[in-house]
Amino acid sequence: MATYLDAILAVHRERCASDGRDLEGLRRACEAMPSAPSFEEALRSPSLGVIAEVKRRSPVRGSMSEEEVHPAAIAAEYQAGGAAAISVLTDTPHFGGSMDDLSAVVDAVTIPVLRKDFLLSERDLCDARLYGAGAALLIAAAMDQERLVQLIRWSSLIGLELLLEVHDPRELAGLDLVALEFHGALGINQRDLVTFTVDSSRALAYREQLGHQFPVVAESGVRSPQDAHALAAGGYDAVLVGEMLMRSRDRRAGVKALCAG
Repeated sequence: MATYLDAILAVHRERCASDGRDLEGLRRACEAMPSAPSFEEALRSPSLGVIAEVKRRSPVRGSMSEEEVHPAAIAAEYQAGGAAAISVLTDTPHFGGSMDDLSAVVDAVTIPVLRKDFLLSERDLCDARLYGAGAALLIAAAMDQERLVQLIRWSSLIGLELLLEVHDPRELAGLDLVALEFHGALGINQRDLVTFTVDSSRALAYREQLGHQFPVVAESGVRSPQDAHALAAGGYDAVLVGEMLMRSRDRRAGVKALCAG
């Protein structure tokens, strides 16, 4: 039986297979881009960092807002509330996002912007950089480790930092991130990408296995400031929060409350 992740990745693999753009030309274009604010450095703070997400909808929870979504305005609210970075979901078929959303957010804020999507190729990473993002999400469960290593190396080559997402630290076994010139943060996603259910104990259970060399982010399952505060107390450097903030009537105040952790 196909899972949510299988269905989503099938669409993205088909798109990647049909993408024949000149990769060397894309690499040169990335090298010519102005530098972006550092995602990694933004998360190296004594206080809890909030990566606030612009998210239109999800395949499980439906629309995130009863009102029309204006990514630039939402991102500006997030920054005013003290967000360390902005995440932008760019997947169209399942989450309703787009690269235009990413571009609008980059133009609206001065803090780091993360492209969040199911990225599988060097061209995907180049697109993130060319649209102005300083970081992009890579999901370890979406590919084998050989492919993951190739994409980590490519991201370093084009000046793109990463949020490297795992669901279990064993997915990083055998990876020497320093030797790969990895820059960015590690993330634990508390949402099971097979069932899309959230296990709010996962992040705290795995924190120490992720070490302290890179900032560590808890993703999904943050429904209140209390959840964020517990993760901060458990050693997390940042939380990535989408639904709670997108559904909030006062997004600026919502970010502030999370930052208080």
